[in-house]
Amino acid sequence: MPEKGIEMSIDLLNYLQEEDIILNLKGKSKKNIISTILDHLVERKKINKGDKKEILKVILQREDIGSTAIGGYIALPHTRLDCIKDIILCMAISKEGVDFESLDQEPVNVIVLLLSNQKEAGIHLKTLAYLAKLLRDKFFVQQLKNVKDKKEVIPLIAKQQSALR
Repeated sequence: MPEKGIEMSIDLLNYLQEEDIILNLKGKSKKNIISTILDHLVERKKINKGDKKEILKVILQREDIGSTAIGGYIALPHTRLDCIKDIILCMAISKEGVDFESLDQEPVNVIVLLLSNQKEAGIHLKTLAYLAKLLRDKFFVQQLKNVKDKKEVIPLIAKQQSALR
């Protein structure tokens, strides 16, 4: 199947709602930032409070291997765990930027956390690749960075997805 077919089968908006977006993210460390995002997912009942510590540990172990801040002001922390039943996405935006130990040494403005079930390696990797492609557009990242209300984010993502199709 051609690459375009795979991308067309992924619609981030099946997994990301307005309530899954955090604006004005602040944090002093990568651990603090990821913990804040996970707290948001606990509040939204997307993950169990009892699983948060394990999820944080596994994500930070992945970050120790290499930063998921891939440059271009974006970071895509991710992991697969048995306690996660379906794909979970959470987008956090920081206008000022946060230190995420980025490969290009620049602050990160857009973080998209991806969680999925341990058995879902294929869709996990496809979603991760699609996120990277979507966020490669510096103009799109700039638009996300400048949003003033969560309501602006979903239409921006929808527009960017349709531009890739």
